Amino acid sequence: MSTILQGNGAKSMYFAQPYNLSAVGFYFTDLEDYQAKVKGLTDEFGYPVEEFELQYIDGDHARLFEALRISQASLADWFDLLDELDDDEDRYLIACHLAGEGYAIGELAERWDDYRLYRGTAADYAAEIVAECYEIPGNLEAYIDYERLGRDMVLGGDITEIEYGLILLGG
Repeated sequence: MSTILQGNGAKSMYFAQPYNLSAVGFYFTDLEDYQAKVKGLTDEFGYPVEEFELQYIDGDHARLFEALRISQASLADWFDLLDELDDDEDRYLIACHLAGEGYAIGELAERWDDYRLYRGTAADYAAEIVAECYEIPGNLEAYIDYERLGRDMVLGGDITEIEYGLILLGG
């Protein structure tokens, strides 16, 4: 899976679904839009609507939105996080992984610089590490099983395979 983040001012679309069954929800694109629409929202009896389920409708950040379980309480932090991501695909992928591991939204920006991504398989990474660390004579090179070495690195926790061809290093 290759993730391309939206650039050039493109925004994601969200929906606020009221828990109050006699109220109608609304679409929004940013925090100001959400706050403006919530401010005057009432149900059919004229009571203010205060609680919503937030849904990610369209855009490139759905994976992170779901992993963080964004709610009304974390919506402001969500939009701050999007500003900090600054359309950086590597940061986004690292943030998705960290969120999936249980890190809170406020911890992501502190942690994503501790990691880097390697684009290639675990076997490719193992071959690169061996080439950097050792001088293997040409006649012995064919006897090194990089597939197995890469698999052992994943199983040992030295590297994390986020998806095929994408390795997470660090942590």
